[in-house]
Amino acid sequence: MGVQEFVPYLSVTDAKEAVAFYSRVFETEPSLLLNMPDGRVMHCEFRVGGAKFFLSEELPEHGGTPSPKSLGGTTVAIHLYVDDCDAMVAQMKGSGATVLMEPEDMFWGERFARVRDPFGHEWGITTRLRDMTPTEIQAAAAKLFESMAE
Repeated sequence: MGVQEFVPYLSVTDAKEAVAFYSRVFETEPSLLLNMPDGRVMHCEFRVGGAKFFLSEELPEHGGTPSPKSLGGTTVAIHLYVDDCDAMVAQMKGSGATVLMEPEDMFWGERFARVRDPFGHEWGITTRLRDMTPTEIQAAAAKLFESMAE
């Protein structure tokens, strides 16, 4: 048995707004959008770059997953590689997301920021600056931790 694909499935409290937000931020429309008879989003699929993610309303009456807003937080962050970390953070912020950590060059060779979207999902926004081996990353981390201890 082999894994064919790994797809994050986001649960939100206002899926119509979430569809609009992700459409703006990722400059794409859903590849599939299914609404329930009452108009709530039952299932939505986005394709972004070479990846995809799904989203829907919480739908607790149908056994749906609670959203971060209902839980009061999230335990998962979605890591998103982009061509321009700063531009994506600005795009998300301009669409209503909260910047948790401004873009910064990191010791592991990437420019990285943290953002919480209006629906409570957290995103790590990253642009690769240079390729580093695991040994180089470990050495850079050790140097950082050493400087923090001083």
